[in-house]
Amino acid sequence: MKRPASTRAAPRLRVWDPSVRFGDADASTSGVDVPSVLGDELTVAAAQRRAALELELHSRVKRARSDLSAITKGTIEGAKGSPLLLFERWCARCALASAFGDEDALAAPLLPGSDPEDGLMKDLRRHGADPDAAARGANEAVRRSAAAAARWRAASEDPSFGLDARVVIRDTGPFVSFQLNQKKPYVKVTKTHLGKLRALYCRTCRRGKPLSEDVNSSEYIVFAYCVFALLLRYGESLGGAGYQAALGEDAFDVLKERLGVSCECFASPLNARYARFCSAFFDVDKYFGSLGNFFGHGFKPRAGSFEMNPPFVPETMLAAVEKASALLDEAQKRGAALSFVVVVPAWKECKFWHFLQSCLHLQHCDIVDAESHGFCDGAQHVRPMHERHRVSSFDTGVCYLQTAAAAAHRPCDRALRDVVTSAMKRALGTCKNVEELERRYRPPTKRAKSSLSM
Repeated sequence: MKRPASTRAAPRLRVWDPSVRFGDADASTSGVDVPSVLGDELTVAAAQRRAALELELHSRVKRARSDLSAITKGTIEGAKGSPLLLFERWCARCALASAFGDEDALAAPLLPGSDPEDGLMKDLRRHGADPDAAARGANEAVRRSAAAAARWRAASEDPSFGLDARVVIRDTGPFVSFQLNQKKPYVKVTKTHLGKLRALYCRTCRRGKPLSEDVNSSEYIVFAYCVFALLLRYGESLGGAGYQAALGEDAFDVLKERLGVSCECFASPLNARYARFCSAFFDVDKYFGSLGNFFGHGFKPRAGSFEMNPPFVPETMLAAVEKASALLDEAQKRGAALSFVVVVPAWKECKFWHFLQSCLHLQHCDIVDAESHGFCDGAQHVRPMHERHRVSSFDTGVCYLQTAAAAAHRPCDRALRDVVTSAMKRALGTCKNVEELERRYRPPTKRAKSSLSM
């Protein structure tokens, strides 16, 4: 007997919105290169080698983190380890320097090779180290990270490395876990997010052709290796789940419907709302729709609407709004409609904030109180669906940058902005403040005041 057709409306799309298609694929007209994945990258041998190298990288990054913690203890009197997100901030500054042509800044993914603008040294000083100790500590951290990267590169240059790797896939109820050669760590992802990754992979690597349901088939195994590398990079090696938070889905829906937003400037395959986005790690993200680094030469949009929520690192945020402003200047000269909705912490003493407020293209900037709104947590892919959201750590600035043509076509009026703010407040989560969030999810030994507050 057939079940009667449901009379209920279709549920709102939550984890991502597959209906959005990103603009023109012709870089000469759009200003955006849409990269393709080469066929030889999708063989079992190539995929298993990448997964094995990712596991090797994880072990090197883990050691570099441990080294930085030990250095911090010896540099800052009374320190019990690295301040929260110290390593992530260092990596972000190096990634930014690398994007702007400093070949020595990143010795390997997530392994810094320098200390751009003495940022790590300044962080150590800000947390209590005296100037000489901070300088010695930063230099030693760079030396050890570069040595770890050299060992990883030696493995990457060995053509036989990783060819004995085997991915193990386990169904654990609401989650699916992946492990390589039964070695720690294993990584997991909710079935909902795995479904999203599968759809992104099929769009990007298979021209929309469905993936085999047979987990032992070669095509599924290639997919599984790609998922393992992605989850290991973001979930274990990068860390800093709150550092990867994203705007909530309700707010994105408003921006799509009212401003035509169809692409994110800073996202990952795990937290992206749309199928096309810029991201930090193109080497593992490209199989799931990444357009590459926002700061790369291949991303210079000439028109359209974009959401920008960069990592909360002052140097990165300043560079992001500077590039957005330059793109808006060029679009303004052409009479093109270009918009950026910039979502950043309201750190009013920082250079990026002053730059934003003085930008000629700023239409409006709203500030939302910290404990009244939230974001999608960076660890949403390993949390139950009802725990996807988290309360904001800071007051948030939502700044609308538009050319004259964009403002005329899609004005950011008070009504629109009120709807965006209300949508952000629906992503508050079940914890009423950051302290409660840390008690729930962060081990007592790792709880600390966020080092991102400036």
